[in-house]
Amino acid sequence: MARHKDSKTSDNRPTAIRHPLLIYRNLGKRYRPPGVLLFLMGLLLFLPSFIKELRNEAVKPEALAGVGAVLVLVGIAFWLFSILAFRRAYVTCRPDVLEIRTPFYRTLVSYRRIKQVMSVQVSQLFPRESLKGMGRPLMTPLLGMTAVELQVKSWPAPKKRLMRFLSHYLFSPRGEGWIFIVPNYSVLIRQIEQSYQDRIEQAKREASGYRDPFERLVQSRDRRS
Repeated sequence: MARHKDSKTSDNRPTAIRHPLLIYRNLGKRYRPPGVLLFLMGLLLFLPSFIKELRNEAVKPEALAGVGAVLVLVGIAFWLFSILAFRRAYVTCRPDVLEIRTPFYRTLVSYRRIKQVMSVQVSQLFPRESLKGMGRPLMTPLLGMTAVELQVKSWPAPKKRLMRFLSHYLFSPRGEGWIFIVPNYSVLIRQIEQSYQDRIEQAKREASGYRDPFERLVQSRDRRS
């Protein structure tokens, strides 16, 4: 009976699904071709060191090899960033906090900071005419999508510092909140709402001193042993 109850409780908990942040995926797509190109160009500059027919009296092979080494390293850096942008840029609902992960930065948001969660059209937040520079190619493919807007009571760190490390397209332009552009916004909203409710109920149980009967039974057995 206790096992059945425990499995039922675990089934009600939201599955820790990693929802990819599409803004970083688009960024990774843009970095990959230049990375491959720079890598190949760097390798070509090594050829005069091994093939005499390609040598030029104006430039020594050692100098070309030095430039080639720099290009190879930069190309590898671009390529690695594109890989990280695909694999390590996501948002996920953990039992205790909401985790926002980017290639080089991680932010944990307590569910107690949440004020409201809703869906919103990306084009309403970031109109096409407002996009400039790199933002235009990154956001244009996402304008027709629906995003998750997570309004918060407070920030886990100073907002200005967060905006230095994270894309400003993760922040709502119309208030204090996060913006998550993910493949399945409805699933993420349900998980955030469920995790928020679970956290509130847990806080109420802790405040009232309530303990699950199964937990009390396990503790009493441990004391006897």
